[in-house]
Amino acid sequence: MNEKQPSLPIIIFLISTIIGVGIVTLPRQTALIVGQPNMWVSVIFGSIVAFLNACLIFMLIKRFPKQTLFDFAPKVVGKWIGKLFSLIFVMYAISISAFIIRTMSEIVNYYLLDRTPNSVVLAVLVLSCMYLVSSGLSNILMFFQLYFPIIISMFIILTILSIKSIEVTHLRPIFVNDGLELLKGTNTTFFSFVGYELIMVLSGYQTFTKWRCMTKIIGISLGSVCAIYVLFFILNIGILSIGELKVITFPTIEMAKTIEYQGFFFERFELLFLFGWIVTIFTTLTAYYYSALLGVCKIINCKRNICLNTLVGTAIFSLALVPSGITELFSSATYLNNLSYAALIGIPFILLVISFAKEKFQ
Repeated sequence: MNEKQPSLPIIIFLISTIIGVGIVTLPRQTALIVGQPNMWVSVIFGSIVAFLNACLIFMLIKRFPKQTLFDFAPKVVGKWIGKLFSLIFVMYAISISAFIIRTMSEIVNYYLLDRTPNSVVLAVLVLSCMYLVSSGLSNILMFFQLYFPIIISMFIILTILSIKSIEVTHLRPIFVNDGLELLKGTNTTFFSFVGYELIMVLSGYQTFTKWRCMTKIIGISLGSVCAIYVLFFILNIGILSIGELKVITFPTIEMAKTIEYQGFFFERFELLFLFGWIVTIFTTLTAYYYSALLGVCKIINCKRNICLNTLVGTAIFSLALVPSGITELFSSATYLNNLSYAALIGIPFILLVISFAKEKFQ
């Protein structure tokens, strides 16, 4: 595939990957740090930082057309260091996969299947993902395109139903002169946009060499997710207030529970949100699962097979079971953020600098 082919599948892939756990947990995390009605500005700041980092990644991958991170890293820094960088990225993909599905299982247990063990929920999701990933990237992209309208429709319906419950006083004052707090919140909101870094994996599927094409893909992807996050931030603040956001673990779901329409045949609107949200979790898991599996195959120089697929699935499943509860799960996010800095910023920056230096001194 080359750049003349449609970029829509890539945009849908990135949006479907980025939207995940953040939409249900981010309002609380940001409220604890910022604590202002205009904390949605931190989301915009986070998207800008993510866009700049995505441009850095593009500067790297455009130098190695039709190659993934796992292909060009050994060429830039040598075989063994390159494999180490690839391994770090694989560890990152496995860790973030484990985190998101464990969060999902906690929510499913709390709101839907309170008597179902976490391990069962996790196993169903991982096995389903194993099956989809085994079919290859083309089928993954087709699956994402199939379910993308369902995800967007869920967001639109929930927004329309929630508007009448907004208390305008909760949104005031809009412009609070405390930019430092908003900047502190950026460190949290930035991680809600992770997923764009998988362009370093998609670069083996589609060639990216033109700034116009890449800025369009990244701009639309991050811009769309940013708009959705800002919208849901405003809904959360307007309906629940900043004070409640600080103490509610999953505010977006609680917001959906406040929707009431007397005489309407459907009463539990949070189920509508959970259905669409679980699909987004599955798409996010699939994207990172595929990246981890591809990375393992590249590191050991073999083709994808059922054994490696099972190995990656088992690693994700086992790591997801490590936290003893939701408190320990959220505490582990700190370690995941540190690993994310390495995978998102550290590795691409080092490879870019060294590749420029090699070109200059050759």
